[in-house]
Amino acid sequence: MIGYINEEGSSVELMPLLWCLGFGITGGQDLEYYLRGIIGKDPMEPVGGDPGWSLAPELQEDGTTIYCAWVHEMMGLEPNEGDYDEETVKYHIRQGLENVLKEQPSRKDEIEKIFVKYDL
Repeated sequence: MIGYINEEGSSVELMPLLWCLGFGITGGQDLEYYLRGIIGKDPMEPVGGDPGWSLAPELQEDGTTIYCAWVHEMMGLEPNEGDYDEETVKYHIRQGLENVLKEQPSRKDEIEKIFVKYDL
């Protein structure tokens, strides 16, 4: 487990995304701290943090969003970066939040609001 992200059985290509989400889901002051910038696409909100990671949304010409994950080389992750479509990112965010809910059922209302707000 990386935070609340279960990486077991996932392809090596997903590791940068899963690493970022491991910090992004519960690494802030609240569950939405990083999600507002990542999937909420609010340019005034953070999309990364310590110990050296970012998951930045990039709007494409066709209107879709690609998420660029990067993890600092010192973390020893290989590959340490990757690009992911919105469906993949949202799927893994939802999985992570469902794992939070299993361990912290008192956060049910907060998590359900996030599911609705970000169409997870």
